[in-house]
Amino acid sequence: MNQIFRPALLFLIGVIALPFCAVSQSPLPSIAWQEQVLDDGIIWKHAHTEALFNGWQNLNILEVNPKKHRFGLAYVTDTLLPTSLLAGQAGALAAINAGFFNMSEGGSDLRKSEILKGALVLGPGKKVRVEAAGPDNRYQSKKYPAVLLTGPLLLTNGLPVELAKRPFNDNRHPRTCACVTGDKKVLLLTADGRSNQAFGLSLPELTALLQKLGCKEAVNLDGGGSTTMWIKGMPDNGVVNMPSDNKKFDHFGERKVANAVLVY
Repeated sequence: MNQIFRPALLFLIGVIALPFCAVSQSPLPSIAWQEQVLDDGIIWKHAHTEALFNGWQNLNILEVNPKKHRFGLAYVTDTLLPTSLLAGQAGALAAINAGFFNMSEGGSDLRKSEILKGALVLGPGKKVRVEAAGPDNRYQSKKYPAVLLTGPLLLTNGLPVELAKRPFNDNRHPRTCACVTGDKKVLLLTADGRSNQAFGLSLPELTALLQKLGCKEAVNLDGGGSTTMWIKGMPDNGVVNMPSDNKKFDHFGERKVANAVLVY
């Protein structure tokens, strides 16, 4: 059965966003990444830096060679579970949270949003694509085992996609995204936020960072309190970023979500 997720976009209420910060037109500075090889074809990169956008950023990247590892989507339809639990139960090596979801009822639903214009296409085989979202019937074949409809689309052919002026795009928040680089690596990235140790990113800032990282196609995933990166065997239940739902800069503020992108 093909898995096509068209999740709902629900804005958080009662959260004060850090102000919008315009993206500098000058080249971004180099980042001092700490790197750890998790497996042949998977590298985890982390940086806690003040070098970007005039404030602290806490960034985590999973760099995956799709020729050596496959991807999947874990999801629940009538409840919500932490990314760490979705990934652990599925036997994954690593994971990030995936698409927007219904926070009150659990699971994804079919309400449309003008923001959900991108698609993360997993398959056929080990192929991974980021593209402008097509109609459901484009993906309804055995050729596409899993498709996540999300957004906004951030990069196409290495160029930024024009984004509407709205608080969701322009304010700084925790962010989660996926991209395909020029050398066909897949990057799964989390940027923490809502802390004086991690300001978060606007979508134009995130797009500029992804260009710096060599991404050619990129799409935004669910962010805010959902932003989570999990790696099997790591301390703190495998959560390596600083999820913000507990309003602390630690590993224990993980939010329950409806779906997650898995790396096997």
